[in-house]
Amino acid sequence: MTEGPLRPTDDEADVPITKAQPAERVVLVTHRAPEVTEAALPTVLATLGEAGVEVLASAEEHEKHPSLANHGTSDGVELRPGGRDLVVVMAGDGTILRALGEEGRQGAPVLGINYGRVGFLASIEKSGIERDLRRVLVGDYLIIQLPALTAEWAGSRVSAVNDLALMRGGEARLAELTYSIDGETVASVRCDGMVCSTPVGSTAYNLALGGPAVSWQVRCFVLSFLAAHHLEARPLVIGAGEELTITSAAMIGDCDILLDGRRVGALAPGRSITIGLGDSSVNLATFPEESFFRRYRAKFGRPT
Repeated sequence: MTEGPLRPTDDEADVPITKAQPAERVVLVTHRAPEVTEAALPTVLATLGEAGVEVLASAEEHEKHPSLANHGTSDGVELRPGGRDLVVVMAGDGTILRALGEEGRQGAPVLGINYGRVGFLASIEKSGIERDLRRVLVGDYLIIQLPALTAEWAGSRVSAVNDLALMRGGEARLAELTYSIDGETVASVRCDGMVCSTPVGSTAYNLALGGPAVSWQVRCFVLSFLAAHHLEARPLVIGAGEELTITSAAMIGDCDILLDGRRVGALAPGRSITIGLGDSSVNLATFPEESFFRRYRAKFGRPT
């Protein structure tokens, strides 16, 4: 749950990018399958040890990896911002997203080492672990503070790092959704669902639906449609200071509400959900030369 207005204030219009501090503590998060990172873990621990960094990991990580036995637990630890506390994730984009939504929301930057299929959010590839990790530990990287979505419905209030989706429920052949911005109705659409994406999530489900990829330096969110039954239904970019309200106009059947791919509730006929950027954000570690567009070209472009 989050608190604060759905609308950001005027001084939150730009995406803050700051220089990091050298690391004092590292919280280690690994791939859900232990065998994926087991071989590389000693190298990472040795690099952290050489830098004199305290290593912490959750009880779940300790259970997965016996090599963490001599290190402390991160459970219940309040993480500090600025880079003194750093979250290092050895996994794919899904695990990096979860870390951004949990540890990264406390202010600690999240650094991804790519052990996934795409690794769009990762700043380090397996081939450069030692070199790039040493660079990070001395603070030679940037922290980009990325906006998250905030949504309210039926007394509930949640935040999404990647996207928030409304999908037709099991009883309904179609979702019938009316959406408005700042109280002004834009359209009513019959579809299989709608997806609201942050700039981070713009290269995920939204991109697959034909929505635009959004630079991480733009404070906005995107509305895109799944199997819309209207020719005029097109993706829409919504400003940081605007609020989107979606109302279920269906006679029967709930719409499932999915938060970063996880079902968190349902929108009943006649009910509404309000979505905006709010004041919630997450912190991603990135190298100065690893721009959004360089990542976009490397991960989604055609080989040259």
